[in-house]
Amino acid sequence: MNEIKQEIISIRRTTDTLDGQVISYLKSTPLKLDQDFSELLMSTLKKYWLPLALFSLDVRGEELRQIGIWAISELEAQSNIIRRICGITPDSLVRASNVELQAFAIGEEKHASILQSIAETQQISSSQEEDEEYDDDDEGCIEMEQPQEMIMANKALGFSN
Repeated sequence: MNEIKQEIISIRRTTDTLDGQVISYLKSTPLKLDQDFSELLMSTLKKYWLPLALFSLDVRGEELRQIGIWAISELEAQSNIIRRICGITPDSLVRASNVELQAFAIGEEKHASILQSIAETQQISSSQEEDEEYDDDDEGCIEMEQPQEMIMANKALGFSN
């Protein structure tokens, strides 16, 4: 007999946790998507991880490029939805990207307090920011932070900052 090998995922979370609430939301068929729960999960996983999975399997060239273009367009669309729903402007993401990545690494419990302190520290007036950007010691240069996407890509590929 020819048995088909299968990968099985089983996720259980209590409903009163953030993870449980996300699972409940996805099971409720959000936005009336024409996908069942397992299809929705696989679609989400592929958008986020497929290019890296294929890269790790030595897929290169045009095939990897096309998959990358597809994944990026899907993730950017989701990013735009999140920005609109949460009222987030793109410029607020650039300033907080490094600190937010550190917050995610620390864990769920500490995440909220760290993001709160980020919000408090970023209440710098624009004139103070301009003064800091154009300091006499900078000789006309502005130090640029590395975009979040670049940081994540470097980590995924095993490069350190």
